[in-house]
Amino acid sequence: MHIRKYSLYLSAFAVISIAFFSGCREDDPKVVFELPSNIIHKIAIDKNGTKWIATEKGLVSFDGEKWNPYPDIPFENSKSIADLNFGTAESGKIWIGGTQGVHFLKFNPADILSFGSYAGSENELLSDEVTAIALDDLNIKYFGTSLGLSILDNETWTSFYGRNLEPILRDYPISAIATAKNGWIYAATYGGGVSRFKYTDAVSGATTYDEDWSGLKSNYINTVIVVDDTCQWYGTNLGAAYHTSHVTKTPAYWKQYTKEDGLISDTVYSIAKDHNGNIWFGTEMGVSRLTDNVFKSYTTSDGLTSNKVNTISIDIDGSIWFGTNNGISHFENNSWTNYTIK
Repeated sequence: MHIRKYSLYLSAFAVISIAFFSGCREDDPKVVFELPSNIIHKIAIDKNGTKWIATEKGLVSFDGEKWNPYPDIPFENSKSIADLNFGTAESGKIWIGGTQGVHFLKFNPADILSFGSYAGSENELLSDEVTAIALDDLNIKYFGTSLGLSILDNETWTSFYGRNLEPILRDYPISAIATAKNGWIYAATYGGGVSRFKYTDAVSGATTYDEDWSGLKSNYINTVIVVDDTCQWYGTNLGAAYHTSHVTKTPAYWKQYTKEDGLISDTVYSIAKDHNGNIWFGTEMGVSRLTDNVFKSYTTSDGLTSNKVNTISIDIDGSIWFGTNNGISHFENNSWTNYTIK
C-alpha cells in the first residue's frame, strides 16, 4: 500500500457552461467552472454534502460553491474512474476504483489530507481493473475486479468467485455491489446474474440469483441497491426488479417493472430512493420516478442534460443529482440545473 501527503491545487480542464431550467427554458445565464469530462460514471455525496464525481477523465468534487478537480490523483496515467464509495464505519475517507486499482482519499471539509492505493503486483487485489466498490457496516471492503471479487477485512484479503461450480464473479463483468443490514452482500454481474453471500472471516451462504432460479427476468444486471435495510432493487436490460426477502425464488417476494408499467425504458443503469420514498430510475431514454406505483418520466425536453443516465445520487437536502453522458443534471424544487462542457 502506498500513502502520500497531498496538497490540493486547481488546474483548468475545460470550459463548462451551467444552464438553469424551469420546465424547458434554456435562456438563463451561464457560468464557468471546471469539469474533466461530460461522461459521468458515478456521483457520491459525503455527510457534509460535498459531491464527489467520477468521470471518464478523472475525479472532481463540488461543495455547493467551489469545484475542485484532482488532476494527478489517484490515477497518474489513465484517469478513468468506475466507482466511488464511502463507508458508514469510518468518516473522512472515500474509496475509488478504476483502471489502476483501488485508491482512497482521507479528507476533511477543507483539504485532502493523504491518499493511498492498492494496486500492482505487491498487493492481493485480484486485478487493477476495478469496476465496483462497496463497504459494509463492519468496514469490510468489497472490490469487483476483472478477475473476480476481492474482499479486504482490515489487512486480510480474500478472493471470491461465486458459488461453487458457478464462478460468475470470474466469468462475467462485475457491474455493482450492495450491502444489506442483515449481512447479505449482493454482487451483480453483466451476464451471470447476482452472487449473494455473507462474509465474517470467510464467505458463507453463497447462492446465485439468475433468470432460472430467482425472480430476475435477465442475467444482465447494470446496478443493484439495497433500500429499507434489506430490500433490493435491480436494474437490468429488461427492466427493474424489486426483491423484499432473502428467499431466492418465491414469486411473492419479487416484483417486476418494465415499459408496460410506465418505466421510460427497459434498460436501467441506475436506481436511487429519495427522502420521500420515491424510487428514481436512470435509463438509456431518460429518468423515471416511481411514486405510489405510478411512474412519471423526464427527458431532455423537460431539462435533463442527456437521456442516458449512468448514476443517481440523493443529496442531504433531498435534491437529486444525475450523472449522464453529457454532464450533470441537478433536480431541485421541480427545476433543473445542468453542468456540461461546452
